[in-house]
Amino acid sequence: MGGVQQLPLPAAVAPGQTIDLAINLVAPLSEGSYRGNWQLMNESGEIFGTASTANRPFWVSILVAGAPLQGTTYDLVANACSAKWFSGAGNLNCPGRDGDANGYVLKLTSPVLENGSTQNRPALLTVPQNVDNGYIRAVYPSYAVQKGDRFQAVIGCENKATGCFVLFRVDYQMEGGFIREFWAFGERYEGNSFSVDLDLSPLAGQNVKFVLTILSIGQASNDRALWVEPRIVHFPVLPTATSTPRP
Repeated sequence: MGGVQQLPLPAAVAPGQTIDLAINLVAPLSEGSYRGNWQLMNESGEIFGTASTANRPFWVSILVAGAPLQGTTYDLVANACSAKWFSGAGNLNCPGRDGDANGYVLKLTSPVLENGSTQNRPALLTVPQNVDNGYIRAVYPSYAVQKGDRFQAVIGCENKATGCFVLFRVDYQMEGGFIREFWAFGERYEGNSFSVDLDLSPLAGQNVKFVLTILSIGQASNDRALWVEPRIVHFPVLPTATSTPRP
């Protein structure tokens, strides 16, 4: 949940003494139960836990429940077929045909993540052209970015796509310009999915075409990449408080 890997104790702690520690954690975007385990480490780097066996962790446990999407200004699943989809083989239809060797995109209503959990939220299944280092790319219509906009999604390989090894990219294109990389993340099938939360403020005030790209790392035969609920969300930016000097 984005917590620091290590947190030093503020002082020496005697047996039986208690202290308070604080760590900032971020709840994942997808629904489900999550638990972060923690243990102690001594000066020699030895890790130990609680109970008489000194091997049990203590933990923080949370439940992420479904909630209506508030502040969504652009839904990349709903508008998927407004985008131009293509691969190294040329332009692609939207939605595509499952198994098309040229690459394809499908809209899913109940995607299944690598850990086997079914998500009751829309997703894009993006499959690159079935060649070494193949790719699939979508260029969306122009969008006016505001300060406070963020790109959010959950990404990962589709369940049972065990050979999946891809690079997720969020790119952008100014009117008439080149496609430029904004963010990239390498992902292979290992049983995990990842939350994406990108601050789009560097692009604020400009009309931008956002680009979703999946690049195969090696052979593409089992590369089935999920974008779960990709969207642009706007968070209002509060004005900075000012003070007036008084005599």
